[in-house]
Amino acid sequence: MADPSFIVFGDDWGAHPSSVQHLFKRIARTHRTLWVNTLGLRPPRLDRRDAARVVRKLRGMLSPAAAQPTGDSSRDLDLDLHVVAPPMLPWMRPAALRLANRESVRLVVNRAAARLGVRDPIVVTTVPNGVDGRGLAGSCCLVYYCVDDFTNWPGVDRVAATNLERELLSDCDAVLATSQNLADTRCPRRGEASLLPHGVDVEHLARACDPATAALPGVRRGRPVLGYLGLVDARLDVALVMGVARARPDWDVVFVGPTDTAPDPRLRGDNVRFFPAVSYARLPEAMAAFDVALLPYVQSELTRSINPLKLREYLASGRPIVATSLPEVARYAPEVSLADTTADMVTAIAAALAGPADRRAARAALLVGETWDDRARTFLDRCLAARSGVAQPLRDPV
Repeated sequence: MADPSFIVFGDDWGAHPSSVQHLFKRIARTHRTLWVNTLGLRPPRLDRRDAARVVRKLRGMLSPAAAQPTGDSSRDLDLDLHVVAPPMLPWMRPAALRLANRESVRLVVNRAAARLGVRDPIVVTTVPNGVDGRGLAGSCCLVYYCVDDFTNWPGVDRVAATNLERELLSDCDAVLATSQNLADTRCPRRGEASLLPHGVDVEHLARACDPATAALPGVRRGRPVLGYLGLVDARLDVALVMGVARARPDWDVVFVGPTDTAPDPRLRGDNVRFFPAVSYARLPEAMAAFDVALLPYVQSELTRSINPLKLREYLASGRPIVATSLPEVARYAPEVSLADTTADMVTAIAAALAGPADRRAARAALLVGETWDDRARTFLDRCLAARSGVAQPLRDPV
């Protein structure tokens, strides 16, 4: 076990390949990691999806075995990574509920840390409520890995999220942000905020254009496929997507991935189809079925800060890409065709369909130094720098 060890507050380990999970599938090969499955910032809704999510969370909290890695991650037997799921209530207010959650987390995590010999770890949190992990197991270093603007996330308790993030920025020793706007707007009182974009598994995703890769069954039906990969939620520009679908009924618009809620009722049509999420191992099969990859996000305060993980996955796949002009997406033009109106998007897609279907060679230079191995090395170096600089004086709040 190399020094230091880590305590990480993130999404449920093994549930889906998030950025922080990609990083710690590399870091945990040499650094002992205690992974804490945390609650999200959005209170549960009274619907079937959230009910199933609550049941799944409760099972993990009540059974240590249920919290352990599942799915693709269960094969990562070389990882020194250990998962806990402290009992928590899915609300951040009032103060008494937060206190109960914090004490539950401290009890479970400190007990696991003692059993594993984790001392003076670096605590990493990807969510504002991870501020309650400060000081665990004798830690004196807290790093905020900021991957989204949670204060503007649909459905969250914005007041609680804002207050928690303000507290976290006051207490943490460094911020590592996945977009420039997040780095500019999430400045800690000590240490620094630095840009660390998502990485990508280039070799894995490039298989999408390999003739030996079979397309995901059922997607293709003899006409152009415009594909979207990933979570379907409020960031999607539904009006733009449906404008394209109605303008070109001879094109299929295909979504492969989970939905945050029931699909928007406007996303309907003979050429609009949904497929369930696939494992990370099968992403090349999904994109092998696409003729053009779409990234049609709305322009909003939330999306101004995002650096979509799927952007680099699309780039590595070699498939033509058409997207709305978000700040982080626009950096990759002209390899990403930008369009913000229905007419412009129809034109851009038609041009993409007429061009080369395999653009891997053209993108090779764009992705140099952007692999997950590269990002993990930088992430570790910046965490170590934050740990060595914990004695830095606090800056006055802005």
